[in-house]
Amino acid sequence: MKQGSPPDLKTLYRQGRVMPFVGAGASMSVSWKVGAETLRGPSWGEMVDEACRQLDYDDSDLLRFRGTDLQILEYFEEKKGNFAPLTNWLVRRFNVSEDVIKASKVHSALSRLDQCTKFYTTNYDDFLERSLSLAGRSVKVIAGERDMGANGNNTEVVKFHGDFNSPDQMVFSEGHYYKRMRLDGPLDLKLRSDLLGRAALFIGYSFRDLNVGYLFDVINAMFKSLPHSATGRRAYIVAHNPSDFEYTLFRKRNIEILPTFGDDKTASLVDLINDIAA
Repeated sequence: MKQGSPPDLKTLYRQGRVMPFVGAGASMSVSWKVGAETLRGPSWGEMVDEACRQLDYDDSDLLRFRGTDLQILEYFEEKKGNFAPLTNWLVRRFNVSEDVIKASKVHSALSRLDQCTKFYTTNYDDFLERSLSLAGRSVKVIAGERDMGANGNNTEVVKFHGDFNSPDQMVFSEGHYYKRMRLDGPLDLKLRSDLLGRAALFIGYSFRDLNVGYLFDVINAMFKSLPHSATGRRAYIVAHNPSDFEYTLFRKRNIEILPTFGDDKTASLVDLINDIAA
C-alpha cells in the first residue's frame, strides 16, 4: 500500500523549510557482502551486544538483566578505560566501499531532497555525507563548534552525537546522554537556531528511541506551533505499519506520523521520501 506525504509537508519542503533527522534505521537499511556473509549497518542493540562480548559476556542478556543498554556502556567505559575498543569495532564495521553507498536506496533518496540544505543525524557513520557528495552536493560536516561558521552553498550534515573523526563528541553512555539532555552545548544552540521557521522530519527512528524523546522535548519546548502552518505541526516522523498506540502518543507530542506500509520497509520509505521531493 503506497502512502503519499501530506500536502502541508510538501509545501514546507518546496519552501526549503524541512530539516531531516536521520536515525539508525537508515544505516541499518544498507547491506553489503563480506565473502559469503551479508552485513548491515549495526543497530544500537548490536553495538551493545559487541560491548558485552568485549567484556567477555557471551550472553548480553546477563548484563541487560542488571541494567539498561546505556548503563552497560557506562560499565564498559569504566572497565576498559575509554570507548576506543568499541569505536574501533564500529569503524571497521562501517568501512564500506563507494559502490555500497551508491546502492543504498534510502541514502540515494535522501540525497535527492535538494530543497533540504541542513541534515541532522544521530548516527556515527559517514553514509549520509558520502551519499550527498556522490550526488554532486558540496557537503560540510559539523560535529562540534570548531566546524561552525560560514558554509557558503554547502549542504550541512550535523553529527548531533559526534562521529569517528570527533570521538570526544560521541554520545555513548548514560552519562553522555544526561549531559546532552541539558541541551546547552554548541550543537544544541545550533539546533535551536536551525529549527527557526523549519519543521523536523524524523527518518529511521522508532518510538522507543531515546534520541527521539529528548529531541521532541527540544522542539516542543521551544516552538509550540509552526508559524503559518495549518496543522501547527513542528515535526513529522516516518513510522512503518503504525498502530493506534503510535498515532495517539505521537500526536500527544504534536508529532505527525507519516505512515508506510507493506512487507518491504525500505521500499516504502524510499517511495515516501521520493513523494516529498516530487
